[in-house]
Amino acid sequence: MSVTKGREIARSLDPCADWKDVLSGHPLLTEAEQRRVRAYISTANESNFTFLTEEDYPEALSHSSAAPAVVALSGDSKPIYRPCIGIVGTRSATSYGRVCARKFAEEFARHGVTVVSGGAVGIDAEVHQGAIDARGSTVAVLANGVDHVYPSANASLFERIKTSGCLMSQFALGSKPADYKFILRNQLIASLCHAVVVIQAPLKSGAIRTAGFAAEQGREVFVVPGPIDQFGFQGSHSLIRDGATLVDHPMQVLEQLGIDFKVAASIEAEGVAGQILGVLDSQAKPVEKIVEITGLTTSEVLSELTLLELDGLVLRDPGGFSKAL
Repeated sequence: MSVTKGREIARSLDPCADWKDVLSGHPLLTEAEQRRVRAYISTANESNFTFLTEEDYPEALSHSSAAPAVVALSGDSKPIYRPCIGIVGTRSATSYGRVCARKFAEEFARHGVTVVSGGAVGIDAEVHQGAIDARGSTVAVLANGVDHVYPSANASLFERIKTSGCLMSQFALGSKPADYKFILRNQLIASLCHAVVVIQAPLKSGAIRTAGFAAEQGREVFVVPGPIDQFGFQGSHSLIRDGATLVDHPMQVLEQLGIDFKVAASIEAEGVAGQILGVLDSQAKPVEKIVEITGLTTSEVLSELTLLELDGLVLRDPGGFSKAL
C-alpha cells in the first residue's frame, strides 16, 4: 500500500466507528489488501499491539510533515507523550562511543525524558539499555513490523524495552526489514523527538540521515565529538562543522532544551559503580590498584570510571582516580 493511499484511508475513518471493521472492508483497499488487514487485525487481537493514527500522535510527531499515516506500538504507549530525545550512532561502536551512548541515555532517563533510538546493535542497544538501567523509559523505532524481531541479538532487549516503553513502527505487522525502511525509520525517529544527539557516526550512515531529517523538521541536533583520527567519528565532526551543537555532557542538552534539572531521580551507585566508589577516597588510586581491590577487569573499571567522571563522582589525577568530595 502506498503512503498516499494510507493517508487517504486514515483521513476517511470515522472517529466514532470501529476502525477495524471499517478497514477490513474499506473500498479503497484491494481484495488482497483487505485479506492482509483482516489477518493483521486477527493477530493484533491476540497480542499487545496498539495502532495510532495522526489524531492520536504526540505533539512533536503530529507537527511533522513526514509523519506516517499510522504507527503500530508494542508495549506501553505513554512514554511517547513525554519529551523525547533521540540518540543515534553507528552499529560499529567503539568502547568510547558505547560509554557515551549509555551515559547520555541514563542521564536523560533520570530527568523524565523518553529516550528514543533505532533498536539496532551498537550505539542503539547501549542507548536503550542505559535508559532501562536508569529506570526510565525508552522507545525503539523499527524498520520492520513490531512483531518481527530484528536483529535477533536484541530479542531480550526488546522484551525489556516493552516493560517501561515500547517498540514502534510505521510498517505492517509481519513485515521484514529492507534498506528503504531504515531510511523511513530514521525519519520517524527525527519526527518523534524534540532533539537528536549523534554519538558516533561515520560520513555515510543512518545517524547522519537522522540528523539531516531532524534539522529539516526544525529539531535541535547535538553531537558528541570523538578522536579526530578515527573514521567512525568523521560524520559526527562534519555535522559540527555544518552547525550542529557540540556537547560533552548530557546536561548541556537538557539545559538547551529547557528541561528542568530538578526532576532527576536520585539513584544511588550500585553494581560496578558502587564497588569502585567503595574503594576510592580523597587520595588518588591508579587503575591497577582499583582492579586489584575490586576484582573487576581492567575494561570494566575503565568504562565505569569514564561514566563516574562524567557524573562528577570521581576526579582524574596524575596518580589515578579519586572520589569527588
